[in-house]
Amino acid sequence: MAKRKRPEIAPEKPVALITGGAKRVGKAIALKLASHGYDIAFTYKNSRPEAKRLIDELGKMNCRAMGVCVNLTTPSAARRIADQFNASFQRLDVLVHNASIYQPSDMLSVTPDQLSAMFAIHVTTPLLITRELTPLLKRSRGHVITMVDLLAEKPMPSYAGYAATKAALQNLTLSMARQLAPEVTVNGIAPGVVDWPDDMPQADREKYLQRIPLKRAGTPEDVAALVYFLATAGSYITGQIIRLDGGRSLFVDK
Repeated sequence: MAKRKRPEIAPEKPVALITGGAKRVGKAIALKLASHGYDIAFTYKNSRPEAKRLIDELGKMNCRAMGVCVNLTTPSAARRIADQFNASFQRLDVLVHNASIYQPSDMLSVTPDQLSAMFAIHVTTPLLITRELTPLLKRSRGHVITMVDLLAEKPMPSYAGYAATKAALQNLTLSMARQLAPEVTVNGIAPGVVDWPDDMPQADREKYLQRIPLKRAGTPEDVAALVYFLATAGSYITGQIIRLDGGRSLFVDK
């Protein structure tokens, strides 16, 4: 009598969590990772229609997807994200701190509320989310990726508050890389323009491109490809801030 063949157990899929993942760069990261077999969790705040469309799109890719509606400026945000994530997933392989507030914030006009919100989203909540989910990250020998900015090193006066809090995130990235090693890698991505602001005039876009050696803006897909690399083939890289700017940082700001 022939032996009954044991049913094959499908390998457990890797899981990624992306803050600010419903649209633009966050969405591109979600789709890229999903295309390589990851299940996806992401956060959003005011983008409910976009979040629903993304979940539908990910479902068609045979991806288990979950969106968490949360205000990242609130003290309870990290705990809420962790609770909802842990209720749905048992592992975490990639954590991407993508959520950001990009708004004018020069020193003469920026308000305490603006600074508080930017610091919460760019520094406090990323730290707390990472802390909450460190056990899962260590268990999977996972990867944390932060979205910094070229302005962290070359600030514009009109975006002083934004640049200062992104600089703090860059410093936090290096601290987390040291503390979470050897089980977890932590790196930052410092993009130039990868998705033009909707209200940026065409003349200003063309002027910006003149200072980019590669003569083009980046794309959300460029960021997503680098995230995937850092989570896979680049797993021996940690504590680095990678400039994804087409060579823009080679120029001295005018």
